[in-house]
Amino acid sequence: MAAELLNGERGNIVKGLNEANIKLLVDILFNQKVINQFEKEAIMETHGRADKARALVDMTYAKGERVSELMITLLKDVDPVLFNGIFLKADSMDGSPVFNMR
Repeated sequence: MAAELLNGERGNIVKGLNEANIKLLVDILFNQKVINQFEKEAIMETHGRADKARALVDMTYAKGERVSELMITLLKDVDPVLFNGIFLKADSMDGSPVFNMR
């Protein structure tokens, strides 16, 4: 579910992430050994903020469900305003969040 959700909201995440938060997310993922040095450099050497964000989202999505869930959770910590704007959209019927945080 998290991978599907991350991929489905890719455009909104790419639009909303700023350069500082991209760097912070990459550093956290590297420090937690989710991405390696080559992957970190590949993201950070990409030209343009949106392309960096796209590379980050695509890389975490490609790593599967667990990493996608981690990425969404990290996004909540690093950029709560962006997270709330994307993932806490109220369901039209009951007001429940789109992403259920454990």
